Amino acid sequence: MSDAQRDDVRTALRACRLWHTASDEAIDRLAAVATVTSVPRGTTLATEGDPADTFGVMVAGRARVFHLQADGRSITYETVDSGGPLAAVAALAGGRYPANIDAATPVTVAWLPRESLFELMAAEPSVSRTMIADLANRVINLTSVVQTLALDVPGRLARYLFQRSLAVGEATAEGLRVSLGMPKGELAASLGTVPETLSRALGRLRDEGILEVRGNDMLILDVGALARLGSGYEE
Repeated sequence: MSDAQRDDVRTALRACRLWHTASDEAIDRLAAVATVTSVPRGTTLATEGDPADTFGVMVAGRARVFHLQADGRSITYETVDSGGPLAAVAALAGGRYPANIDAATPVTVAWLPRESLFELMAAEPSVSRTMIADLANRVINLTSVVQTLALDVPGRLARYLFQRSLAVGEATAEGLRVSLGMPKGELAASLGTVPETLSRALGRLRDEGILEVRGNDMLILDVGALARLGSGYEE
């Protein structure tokens, strides 16, 4: 591994939310035991059901964590960018990967043995607190995923767009401009559907005057209606 790659790995490990209170010496120890791999888009990084004896930290690119249903459709649980952990919960539990992970873009991942987590917590007990907080947040996020999947596809889309509106919405004279944040194919998978059904859901929201489609951007015309539809409650 070159000096530049080593610096990238340290930067990603330093940014990982699981141990943001860790010392620089602890980060150096993690970097020393990391196995770094770079793979093209579409590569399988972990397979549901395999033993979870390692976990990863994204150094570059974006990975997708998903469940593949019996009918071939996939449900995306989350996407992970640089500095984000991969399969850390499964590694801590010492079980098996509960989902599949693949490379949504070309990626570089630093893989770490699960024992390195326990060694880090033993050496720096304050890290345990940040890990517990992160795991609690993941439970909340997964609860949100379950709530979203209980809606029909237009409702799931409305919920996603409303959350995007709060996070990155840009006020314009015409309405609230919101980028999708990912290609439509990836968004369909994240909502547990297929691109054709997503297109029909967008058409419904457009026909109801809730939004206009501007390429990969949405112009939100009625934020209240979007919020009501995304919560599963319509007047």
